[in-house]
Amino acid sequence: MISNTVKPVRRSPKTLDRDHVLDVAMDSYWKDNIGNLSLNEICRRSGVSKPGLYREFSNEDGLMKAVLIRYQEQVLEPVQQMLNSDVPFKEALDNLISFATSVNCHDESPNGCLFIKMRESRVHLGKETQAQIDFLEKQGLVFFKKWVERSKTKGEFSVDMSSEFVATYIDAQLSNASTQLARGVTPETVKKILLVAFSVLE
Repeated sequence: MISNTVKPVRRSPKTLDRDHVLDVAMDSYWKDNIGNLSLNEICRRSGVSKPGLYREFSNEDGLMKAVLIRYQEQVLEPVQQMLNSDVPFKEALDNLISFATSVNCHDESPNGCLFIKMRESRVHLGKETQAQIDFLEKQGLVFFKKWVERSKTKGEFSVDMSSEFVATYIDAQLSNASTQLARGVTPETVKKILLVAFSVLE
């Protein structure tokens, strides 16, 4: 008599530490030239096999998208929370400048903003990563716009500029600051540049 019982497929235990791989990948993409950083090198640095990494993230595009989501949670969302408080516009703007120029002040830490770095390299990245970059960019502009509109309502922003323009302007200045930091310009100099650039909003 033939049994109809299906034997369960034995699977090897999952040993890949997703958080560890994301931390290593995020640090690597942040510090190094994304175009010159191979998936094999990410595997080597994180101590995982390439098949294991593919099982977890599907491909390099999936890994980069996951890294961006992690960066959003760890870096971008705290900035938005800071701006979403009841702090006056001028004080919040000063806090934003300080954050943008001091978040990575240690020699062993990467400089600039990983999101902006990946946005500038987006044409060389996968479709999922590009879509995540577009999503974060739109989300950021909407957030800046709402921040400016709240400040106008409270009488803290009286410059004759549309909220959409101010949001785009802030994003552009932060992008330039990140690029300068990544090029090795000192945080002190970049901070002075931002102070001058943002003085038109006061």
